[in-house]
Amino acid sequence: MINLLKIEFYKLKKFKLGYIAVIFMFVVGYMYGYKIGTEFFETNDNTAVVFSNTVCDTSLVFIIAIVTALFIGKGFSNRTICNEIKLGYSRFHVLFSKMTSACILAALLHFTYIISTVLAFSIVRGFDASVLSPENALWLLTVLIQMTAIISGVILISFTTKKLSESIALSAICAAVCCNILRNYTDAKIFTMSPFCFVLDNNVENLVFSGISALVTMVVFLTIAIFTFRKAEIK
Repeated sequence: MINLLKIEFYKLKKFKLGYIAVIFMFVVGYMYGYKIGTEFFETNDNTAVVFSNTVCDTSLVFIIAIVTALFIGKGFSNRTICNEIKLGYSRFHVLFSKMTSACILAALLHFTYIISTVLAFSIVRGFDASVLSPENALWLLTVLIQMTAIISGVILISFTTKKLSESIALSAICAAVCCNILRNYTDAKIFTMSPFCFVLDNNVENLVFSGISALVTMVVFLTIAIFTFRKAEIK
């Protein structure tokens, strides 16, 4: 298991598209933060307000889904996953190692977006230490758990299709529908508490319910993925 994780982290460091995605998220976040500080500035705006606008923003999750699906899917296209199984690694460990590296990549991308937005706003309007609160830290942690649940969906798609192009396409479509389209057209409680709608405030009750919902979703997705992958024929 440790060897698989070392391999995954090495591949993550060599994943060139990951660096491009980080730069992209930084640029988009910086431009957004700069606009909030200049064109869209309101008298009550501060660093904490900017943080609250970006930490729960799911508009770029489909990009994160595409990048992580590509990273995972390459393991099937270049037969790395097949070779790992032939070397005697269990399918559960193979899937878990992929899940771990993909979640780290997804968290890094979303965190980069948040930091760059806050940074740009702070350069224009100054930094407000009110953003550094335990409530906001718990909020960020809950959102990262929700992101993990979404990535478990990408894992399910990738390990079910076992094809790079299909996993990218389906992951992008699912993320766009669930995290972008539905968010714009529904405010039903069952959706706003789901991992596809990042929790909208740092209210403790909402954080707890959203975190539990994300954990349940993640367990369901991974259980199905493991069951499907164990039954799959690997040549």
